[in-house]
Amino acid sequence: MKIKLFSALLTLVLALLLFCSSLGAAEYPMTFTDSADREVTLQMPVERIIVLSTDAAEAVELLGAGDLIVGVTDTVQKYSWYFPDLKKKTLVGKWSAPDYEIIGQIAKGDADTITPNILVLGYPSGKMSGKSYAVDAVEEGLAPFGGIAVAGFSFYKEESLDEEITKLGMILGKEDRAQEYIAWKNSKKEAISDAVKGLDKPMVYFESSQPKGLGELKTNGGASDIDKSIRLAGGLNIFGSNEDESITTSWEDVISKKPGVILQVKSDDVLGWGAFPSSDTIAAQAVRDEIMGRTGGSSISAIKNDKVWIIFRKMLYGPGSVAGTTMMAKLFHPEIDLDPEQVYSEYLDLIGVKMPEDRTFVFPELQSE
Repeated sequence: MKIKLFSALLTLVLALLLFCSSLGAAEYPMTFTDSADREVTLQMPVERIIVLSTDAAEAVELLGAGDLIVGVTDTVQKYSWYFPDLKKKTLVGKWSAPDYEIIGQIAKGDADTITPNILVLGYPSGKMSGKSYAVDAVEEGLAPFGGIAVAGFSFYKEESLDEEITKLGMILGKEDRAQEYIAWKNSKKEAISDAVKGLDKPMVYFESSQPKGLGELKTNGGASDIDKSIRLAGGLNIFGSNEDESITTSWEDVISKKPGVILQVKSDDVLGWGAFPSSDTIAAQAVRDEIMGRTGGSSISAIKNDKVWIIFRKMLYGPGSVAGTTMMAKLFHPEIDLDPEQVYSEYLDLIGVKMPEDRTFVFPELQSE
């Protein structure tokens, strides 16, 4: 009797376990809507991924699925310091001009037909020199091969980032990792908001690239994520009333708006810059000196009060941009108790990258309290 009862209980437990596991199991075909408002159908679980942007590569790494990536574009290979495990993956062309033949060859492999377990992650929209590199163009380019799913996600726009990461988590069976990241990011945003609450807001000029001339300076308007970051960090973008995302302006116009802080971004081929003194900081110093020496600049408080900084570009964009926002907040309000490099270190841990020692991500460097 006891044996029969034990057997019945064991059968019930196994049935319950099977039932519970089936609740969490994805069903195929799986259909979802991407950020280009396209319906994408996966016929089976994704086992191979091709990423056409650094942000897509970052998102996949963030969810712990980097081992599924089999093809990358040039920019992903260029950022080998950010994606050390991807630098030897097959190159599938430029970020703005994927090589569809190579992607088709990867998808087919040694088989006669393509197993539909491959997903290409591209941009929802975009053109370069009049030619589209958006997801619809990618889908058209891959149509002759068949069996290759293509999805468009930005993975850098704050307004859609949580939703995109959640969908990618669903696609890859990494829902828990997706929610852990979202909770982490939003906690850091809340910490920034609390730290700057009630503080005076400086007027900020953000220069998004090194200028070709003072009559064609590149900056960001109110539709940009940079504007959102500046506002969250407790500042006001001097071009925030402009509804465009990207703006071309002049130094004279910048002077007329009297910024109290000036930021410019600078990229490098390594993660961060060698701490002062180094060739990296000498180069950053040259960029800063150019800004400080611009004609008429001595009349604005940003230059008079020495509040001009050069920031490491990658820190400000993509899924880890909350670290760059924390850096902005600390520059605008040095008295607040936030540690931008600690936030960045935590993010790098999430994508499996070790924070390098003796590197800096802003020039002049933050001074210890």
